[in-house]
Amino acid sequence: MTLGVLLAHGSPDPRSARWVACAAAGASDRAGFPVVGAFLDHDFPRLDDAVASAGADDEVVVLPLLLSAAFHARVDVPAAVAALPRPVTLLDPLGHPPEVLDAALLRAGASCVVVAAGTKVDDERAAFADAVAVASARTGVPASAAFATGPGARLAESAPGTVVVPWLLAPGRLLDSVLAAAAESPYAVAGGPLLDEPTMLDAIAARLIR
Repeated sequence: MTLGVLLAHGSPDPRSARWVACAAAGASDRAGFPVVGAFLDHDFPRLDDAVASAGADDEVVVLPLLLSAAFHARVDVPAAVAALPRPVTLLDPLGHPPEVLDAALLRAGASCVVVAAGTKVDDERAAFADAVAVASARTGVPASAAFATGPGARLAESAPGTVVVPWLLAPGRLLDSVLAAAAESPYAVAGGPLLDEPTMLDAIAARLIR
């Protein structure tokens, strides 16, 4: 049997862990094998406890629920996996699934700005901006990238009338700040937490199945 583990960073906001648990259940239904959530920090179970629930002969597949391959993906996740008492298959971070970006832009249906959490890693900001640009070309929906924290473009720099598309997995401080900024400005909002999107759950299940 296979056990899938969705490894999230964790958040002091309790809503985040609940959404990860719901996403694991949705991914399990789609993948056809058990999928559980685990966390690097703040929430439980931690990765070692989640992996310990697998049978001795089970294959364990760990998918980092991270939208970029920045610090947590490059440092924290490999360290957590290296400390495990058994081998697991570690997949690349979730990233920016094209089908999810396309669906988000088509739902916006008008010129939009896709707002990610942000990172200090230059090439990861560029990778996100490139993913948004390619999705814009595929769908024909004008779109640009912005970031809630760190360097890079900000939502406030977008033209009035732009539709805000949050690129954040679960409720928490960052999503709240993006929605609050949109509410105080001439922007509409299309979409919410990505873990609530069927296309994202499909993408997660497909990654776990490989």
